[in-house]
Amino acid sequence: MYNYDSESDAYHIDVRVRDYTDLFNKWDFSPYHEKDLEPELVEYLVDCFQEIPVVSNVVVSFHLPKAVYDPDLEEQFTRSIYYHLSYGRSQLELEKQAVLQDTLLYTGYGIAFVVLAQSLSKLLDGLILISIVSEGLFVGGWVLLWEAFSQVFFRNRRLKKEREMNRRLQNATYRFIYEDTDGLSQA
Repeated sequence: MYNYDSESDAYHIDVRVRDYTDLFNKWDFSPYHEKDLEPELVEYLVDCFQEIPVVSNVVVSFHLPKAVYDPDLEEQFTRSIYYHLSYGRSQLELEKQAVLQDTLLYTGYGIAFVVLAQSLSKLLDGLILISIVSEGLFVGGWVLLWEAFSQVFFRNRRLKKEREMNRRLQNATYRFIYEDTDGLSQA
C-alpha cells in the first residue's frame, strides 16, 4: 500500500491536498501560527503508521499545487506537527502519572478493606451484621485490587502503545512537494 524506497530505507506516505487549509482544523479559527492540525489527517497518519513496521523509517509527503506555495505556511505546518505531537506526549505523561496515582490509591484502599474485613470477622465473630459488613469489605477490597491490577496491566499498556506511536510520528520526515496540477488528479 505504501511505497518503499530501498535506497533511503523508508516507507513513503503521500497526502494530496488542494491547499494548506486542508491540513489545519477547519473549526479552529485561530491564526495559522496557533491552529490545530486537521483531526482526520492525524487519524489517517496514525492508521498508516500502524500498518508500517515499527522499525521502519517513514517519509510523509504532502503534495500541493505549485500555485499555493507559501514557505511561511509550510514552516508553520511543520511546526504545528511537532507542537501537536509534543502536546500529545505531555498529555500521555500526565495520564501515565494519573494511572500510577490511581493504582496506588486502589491498592491502598483494597488492602485496607481486606485487612479491615479480616479483622472485623475475627474480632466480632458471630454477629450477623458484622459478618455482612465484613463480606462487603472483602468484596470491595478485591474489586479495588482488581482495578489496580487492570490499571497496571491494561491501561498502562494502551498508554505505552500511544507513546510509541507519538514517538514514531515525531521521528518521521515531513516534506512538501509542489506539482503543476492541482495535486489531486493523480491517484
